[in-house]
Amino acid sequence: MSNEGIVIRQHLGHYFVVIDGEEWDCAISSRLRKQLDYPEASPGSRRRRVQRVRRTKLTDPVVIGDHVEIDRGDDLTGMIREVLPRRNKVSRKASGTGRKEQLLAANIDRIVPVFAVTNPTPDWNLLDRMLAIAEWQDLPVTMCINKMDLEDQVDPEREPIANVVGIYERAGYPIVCTSTETDVGKDAFREVLKTGITLFVGPSGVGKSSLLNWLQPGLQLRTNEVSHVMGDGRHTTTHLELVSLEDGGLVGDIPGVKEFRFWDIEPTDIPNLFREFLPYSGQCQFSDCSHVHEPNCAIKQAVQDGDISRLRYESYIRLRESP
Repeated sequence: MSNEGIVIRQHLGHYFVVIDGEEWDCAISSRLRKQLDYPEASPGSRRRRVQRVRRTKLTDPVVIGDHVEIDRGDDLTGMIREVLPRRNKVSRKASGTGRKEQLLAANIDRIVPVFAVTNPTPDWNLLDRMLAIAEWQDLPVTMCINKMDLEDQVDPEREPIANVVGIYERAGYPIVCTSTETDVGKDAFREVLKTGITLFVGPSGVGKSSLLNWLQPGLQLRTNEVSHVMGDGRHTTTHLELVSLEDGGLVGDIPGVKEFRFWDIEPTDIPNLFREFLPYSGQCQFSDCSHVHEPNCAIKQAVQDGDISRLRYESYIRLRESP
């Protein structure tokens, strides 16, 4: 009888683990919230003595997509005793002044950043942070631009959505434009999601839960209207969950985010996380060029020549200044 399963939902200290088609309601061992330090002198010792116990720098050591081992209890309850090695993870710096990592998902096959044409107004710098984290973890990306039925309501002073789509397509990112009101992009989007585990990321109010309800009627995920006073979205998804689709595939539906601060990514790593910068690697005058203030910079010249989008370059500078 297997004790190994996958975490599909996480809510209020409960972790729901699927093993052989059964769902187990689990707590986690207190040991998983501690980091055990062992003496350097005895790495090969068969009985390693713990030298120090520290709290982990994780807001939560278990997340959706994790493969875990549990100790079984009664009535489909259990205790998670071990998290198996992850092949990837999506995380960010936790909110607040402390330095902690907030895991969002693990062992996923692609990321789908979801942004609306308007209502709420898209924050392309937030999108670039999400794309950079996907590049850091070497994860495939398909972007979703939702609420295409509202395109005629976009502020005329903003960059037209067609121009923005073109910028990201030229950078190498597939894009699906959708509308749950007019059924635009339904088949194309379903095709993206039908295999593996997909993680939806995006601000509140862009329609992540509505998209899942649209693709699979009957899910009845809770949705909310965007605040017309504040102009931003309200949280509707309140917990982390993997949703199973009838056509195949699992989708991670997580609460909307307003910020995506990098965890364990240094400013010097950031140029390699912009796909369109890579053809110019090594062509600057200085080998350690930051592509911000140095002369004879190949990246800045490409921006000036129109080969790299100024929107993306300005986003890069903001990420360098505040990773």
